[in-house]
Amino acid sequence: MHIPALTRRRFVAGMGIGATSAVMLAACGEEEAAPAPAPAPQQAAAPQAAEAPAAQAPAASAPVAAATPAMAAQESMVQPENVEIRFVTDHTAGPRGAAMQWGLARFAEKRPDIFVKLEPAANLIDSLAIQFAAGTAPHVALLSQSDFLRFHEEGAFTEISGELAKRDDFVPEDYYFLPDAYTFNNIDHSFPQPELMTGPQFGMPFQFAISGFVANISLAEGAGVTLPDSDGGWTWDDWTEWDAKMTNPDTGAYGTWARDDYEFQYMPQMYSNGMKKPFNDTLSKTMYDLPEAGEAWEYLINKIFVHETSPPADQVKELGGEFGNPFAAGKIGIWPSGRVYSTGFAVPRIKDRFTWTLLPEVIAGRGGPPGHSTNDQPDLVTNSAERDGSIEQSTALAVFLGGEEYQGRVGIDRGHMPVHRAAIAAPTSVAPPPEGMKWLKVYADRPDNRSLYPFNTWREWWFQHRARGQKGWVGDQSPAESLQACQDWGVQHLSTYDGPAPYVAAPVYT
Repeated sequence: MHIPALTRRRFVAGMGIGATSAVMLAACGEEEAAPAPAPAPQQAAAPQAAEAPAAQAPAASAPVAAATPAMAAQESMVQPENVEIRFVTDHTAGPRGAAMQWGLARFAEKRPDIFVKLEPAANLIDSLAIQFAAGTAPHVALLSQSDFLRFHEEGAFTEISGELAKRDDFVPEDYYFLPDAYTFNNIDHSFPQPELMTGPQFGMPFQFAISGFVANISLAEGAGVTLPDSDGGWTWDDWTEWDAKMTNPDTGAYGTWARDDYEFQYMPQMYSNGMKKPFNDTLSKTMYDLPEAGEAWEYLINKIFVHETSPPADQVKELGGEFGNPFAAGKIGIWPSGRVYSTGFAVPRIKDRFTWTLLPEVIAGRGGPPGHSTNDQPDLVTNSAERDGSIEQSTALAVFLGGEEYQGRVGIDRGHMPVHRAAIAAPTSVAPPPEGMKWLKVYADRPDNRSLYPFNTWREWWFQHRARGQKGWVGDQSPAESLQACQDWGVQHLSTYDGPAPYVAAPVYT
């Protein structure tokens, strides 16, 4: 297979607005500075992380769980030739860094013939565009779905379908699947999407993200609120009632933290209120002109300015104080967010100051299916692997990081959601803290979840969208005015979109 030549001009010209480090962190679902690695859940002792991932000193600890046939198959596929693999990731601190340190040390034990050179990411997207053009890209890179859709057209990635077919430890049914993120499926954003991994494959699932609800049990009980513990056990009306009970101006407590959070807050509420997709079929506009979208947007913003049961944006930093955010500080009753899939960031902040939990899904005003926002940042094998003759070794690393053993460790450190179905259900993954970790699997198993990036210029669209929408969240415009501005921007951007077709097919290699 021949990879077409890349040019710096073609890559940089297609970048649109440059991605910043903050955007990369937001794409990972973590906008705050990372605290110390989270301790292991109470029911299981965690293996200790290695001192330095780049050096790959062998880990002295045991695997997370007893070896399964898939894990044994990984260990048996050792190649004799020593090969260096360059791997770029931003999983270098906090619970994600702890899992990665452990994982690279474990991988060194399993494949001593492969030396993994970890290259921490900073401004990843801009630097990778130049590296791809110069032929100096790392062999394996942690990227997003929109990055895959953008870069693949220049032949930036190496197909690994053949290598995966040789492996006994790769079973497509074992993973949560997001189309067109590391496979070519030409799937639009209609739902439900296929749940079984299929199509030419250029990487492996790795960092799955999903929306949901976390709640402060201690604050709720103190206000006389009994939080639900059964599927479909609460509604928007319940939420409004509980907000009023939990809000206490004297203590600075609020029922909810409503915020300008596209992926993990207001889009999921639009879905649960009956909106089936974020864009129309021709990708010429967003669907904010539907009443089910406007109602959800207004419902959340009204918590701030009408009911005053959510803190305004200018008070958030003060409320968070030394704990980083108001929820970790114990000032928020219910937080619809991505914290459900990254609870490891909150555990060392909250410690035992209060008891908290994941909640079941809310039933919105129009009673639509809950439908969570999801994304997956895969580990993609680049064209450097084919050029250097290291496709097998690069594939082995990507498979290990997406596999049951490593994702089981993810379930302990909880920097993100395990993408492996067996790992998310492991006892170490559902053990508290927080309570209610069982709901994470319930969220992930829904057939009507939605993903984020159906087109290549998503980042450019998002920057401008957020600038317009924020005026509603800070009170400079009414909810209706700010959402209309977002809708108008979507039409403006998408109607003049002259890039590749929204749902692009695989590039033609000659």
